[in-house]
Amino acid sequence: MPAKISTICYVHESTERLTQDFTVKELNSVCRLDDDDPTKVLYLKIKAFIPSDKTIETQVEEFETGDVVFVKGKFIACAGYYSINATSIKSRM
Repeated sequence: MPAKISTICYVHESTERLTQDFTVKELNSVCRLDDDDPTKVLYLKIKAFIPSDKTIETQVEEFETGDVVFVKGKFIACAGYYSINATSIKSRM
């Protein structure tokens, strides 16, 4: 069942590929669920679509492996992962 999520996560791994209209960035990220227990984490598999046309305004900022980002969007449960189509990614460094 789809749900909305807003979270801050660490980008563990990322790849990107070009299509005709978009740069598609896929990343695996880690979110901590409990400040007092570092073993309670959530793994997210995120896919961001960044328009190739730079005149189109987007809320997805540049990010790379090792960044801490704020993610806001819809997600669905997948086997062993949550899959997110990000509508907003803000880098925090």
